[in-house]
Amino acid sequence: MKKIILASVMTAIATGVYAQAGIDAQLKDAQCKSATDNIAKAEKATQDPKKGVKSASWVKLAESYLEMATNCGKDSLASKKAFETYQKALEIEKAAGGKGLKDIEKASTGTTSSLYTALMQQGAGFYNAKNFKNALDLFKLASNTSPKDTMSALYAGIVAQQSQDMENAKTYFGKFIDEGGKDIAVFYGLSELYRGDKDYAKAIEVLKKGIAANPKDKDLQSSLINVYLNGNMMNEAIEMMKQRIAGTPNNAENAKTLAEDYKNLGTLYENGASEFEKKIRPIESEILGTAKEKADAEKELASVEGKKSAQEDELKRLTDRLKKEPKNAASIKNSIASVNQMIASASAEVSSVKQKIEKLTQAAQGNAQKEAELVSLRAKDSELKGMAVANYKKALEIDPSNFDANYNLGVYYFNSAVVIKGQVDRMDMKTYNEKGKAIEEQVCGTFNEAKTYFDKCKSLKSDDQDTIANLENLKGVLEQCSKRK
Repeated sequence: MKKIILASVMTAIATGVYAQAGIDAQLKDAQCKSATDNIAKAEKATQDPKKGVKSASWVKLAESYLEMATNCGKDSLASKKAFETYQKALEIEKAAGGKGLKDIEKASTGTTSSLYTALMQQGAGFYNAKNFKNALDLFKLASNTSPKDTMSALYAGIVAQQSQDMENAKTYFGKFIDEGGKDIAVFYGLSELYRGDKDYAKAIEVLKKGIAANPKDKDLQSSLINVYLNGNMMNEAIEMMKQRIAGTPNNAENAKTLAEDYKNLGTLYENGASEFEKKIRPIESEILGTAKEKADAEKELASVEGKKSAQEDELKRLTDRLKKEPKNAASIKNSIASVNQMIASASAEVSSVKQKIEKLTQAAQGNAQKEAELVSLRAKDSELKGMAVANYKKALEIDPSNFDANYNLGVYYFNSAVVIKGQVDRMDMKTYNEKGKAIEEQVCGTFNEAKTYFDKCKSLKSDDQDTIANLENLKGVLEQCSKRK
């Protein structure tokens, strides 16, 4: 998944704002000594039984920590100590009645406060040192001091993501967006986090906000379409692609992009059709299987009944002989007994096959509902394929050199021809003589149409192996078509 990296910006915060490198070494040492001394005095005051219960003492200590953070930098967590000390000052002031609350809040909140600046500076320093844990802690505190600020939320999200703390990444990227941030990378990054969790509803929500904030950005639109597809929301994906197309002017500047979008819309329709095909095949197989079983059983019945009839004729012949040849009665009676056994066995076989046919007849009758369902599924499949073809052709109207649109149309017509040819192959001789040749002509015409698109693909990508294989296959098929003329 893409990570949002803004290291150069953070480096600017860490160095550019304070320009420590430009400070004279002696001056810096003096500032560090001053900050250290002030912290010591302020800490002593907070430990005093009388001064320690006054918020002013804690404010002074917080300010001393900020002096260390901004003018010296020896204590890389001085800004965090300042934050915690301001919180203590607020707690004491609230307990004392709260008269000085506004002054403390003004000093410790907002993006213009020294506390916010110090937290951001030292957080960026930790980030550049790849200490993501401390960087995240400080950026979170900066965001806490200025809840409406987008920058601190953005940096907290970035650091959290890079340290694999995905829950904090979601929280702070979400906060960035909620507070009006419009950075496209954040919308994409946050949606990818939710997509990775298979939380498609949240990913969609984020991308919709991103598109609302950046209505012309195609990448966010593509991401939303992909999330819809991941979530098996084909209709929503199609509608989003249609909106994208509607929002793209049909001019020379956008020709390639628009043609690609029409091709992609065609692919979405074709993918939708494939879902219906998955339902059609098992039902077709079941119906055809039942019909074939019944036909085979009826042939079996005719054979068994024929065998039984022949045995009955033999019984009649033996009975007549018994009357005419009393001296051979013993031998003839033995033969009659054997034939009777065979007739009994054949009768049982006839009965069994008839029962089988009865069950298959009932099954075939039960298939009537499935056949009705099949009609509906085929209609939807055909409609979606028609939409796919229309959009592929629309893509080629705009950009005839779109390889995928040409290839997909070639595959469509090739497969259509194969399906129709299958119908011819299943015809009995009577049906074939009536209409088989006309349908074969249609099959050959459809194969020729497929070849037209594959020829175009060959002209666009002469080394494409799939195209070469398809044209080689078509060569043999069309040779057979020529022989039939």
